Amino acid sequence: MNILIGISGSIASYKAYDVARGLVKNGHKVKVILTHGSLEFIKPETFKYLGVENVYLPQDDFTTGHLQESQTVLHVELAKWADKLVIAPLSANTLGRLNLGLNNDLLVSTYLALANRPILLFPAMNTQMLNQKRIQQHLSELSTRSEIGIINPVSGKLACGDIGDGKFPDVQAVIDLIENYNPLLQKKKKVIITAGATAAPLDPVRYLTNPSVGKMGLSVAKAFLAQGYEVCVLAGHQCTNEIENLKGHPSFEIIRTPTTQLMKESALKLFPEASLYISTGAIADIEFEVAAEKMKKENLGDFISFHQAPDILKEILSIAKPHQKIVSFAAETRPEADVFQEKMARKPVDLMIGNRVSNGLIGPSEVTGFQKDQGEYYFVTKNNIAGPKYMTKREIGQHLVNWFEEQ
Repeated sequence: MNILIGISGSIASYKAYDVARGLVKNGHKVKVILTHGSLEFIKPETFKYLGVENVYLPQDDFTTGHLQESQTVLHVELAKWADKLVIAPLSANTLGRLNLGLNNDLLVSTYLALANRPILLFPAMNTQMLNQKRIQQHLSELSTRSEIGIINPVSGKLACGDIGDGKFPDVQAVIDLIENYNPLLQKKKKVIITAGATAAPLDPVRYLTNPSVGKMGLSVAKAFLAQGYEVCVLAGHQCTNEIENLKGHPSFEIIRTPTTQLMKESALKLFPEASLYISTGAIADIEFEVAAEKMKKENLGDFISFHQAPDILKEILSIAKPHQKIVSFAAETRPEADVFQEKMARKPVDLMIGNRVSNGLIGPSEVTGFQKDQGEYYFVTKNNIAGPKYMTKREIGQHLVNWFEEQ
């Protein structure tokens, strides 16, 4: 993706170094436009060392050194080049100029020359400035435009020492939102994704769980958000904190469901309004009679009684309507045809994705399947088993988007 980053005069502008570097590392082409205000905080030369293709100063529209022979006007050429314009951070001054169309520098001129391209704005300023009536009016008016997505700043300690709204989000959150939010794509279809392991409590101290940390659920959520779907993640007890990076996305919701019972309640409540249910979560399938106090060692005995936990996927299948699609993930120590066929017969989903797993505590010491960014996967339908195919979890997410849109 060709990403054009505008940087305005906020103290948070130094974080744009890391934003640009992260985007370049992820394979994007990045160009940067600086405003007069940003030059009070950062140096343009630094971006070149971070892999940025070009850095432009506020008045570079009036120089010819940045143009090729066939090009004429810099702000027009940049508007044609960019797949997405990002202004991060966005100061109060630049916000006002954007809304009023005051094109007295290269950034606003390029903004005005964009045609039907997504624009992401990351306001960052003092709380009192942010809450000013005129600032809120500018934000409100810009938010009515279909191509503009405004990411609300977070709350915290500001550079001035005040505590409140107006803080620039964490750098990784900004990168994730740039990559996975396009305000021009809004499909109005809801996807529910379970992610990470749930826990089965034994007493107030102990619980049983597994090594899953929700990397697959995170990758799948990003893939669907990037294509304009509404995504709700039911995050288990063990779910990567990276999922929090998506909270600024207007089409994203996260519900913490640490136990199987809580995940079941949320899944059954939300599923009737969903078009797609994807069970990536490593859901605990046994439960204990939970003791109110810590169980003493001498009272544990030789075994602990347990019973089967609710089968969330089975209950989802029992209420599914014909238009709703369901995908399951099968984590197996023996990923073979008969195992997948038996599982598909019991719970006939539209698509099952299987892989080999190990917690690294029994047999081979290496964790397999869990906590990894890639692996070998099988794709199982009622009539076919394909694989194994070596894929990253990011590729699995894109595969599921393509599969769903073909259904």
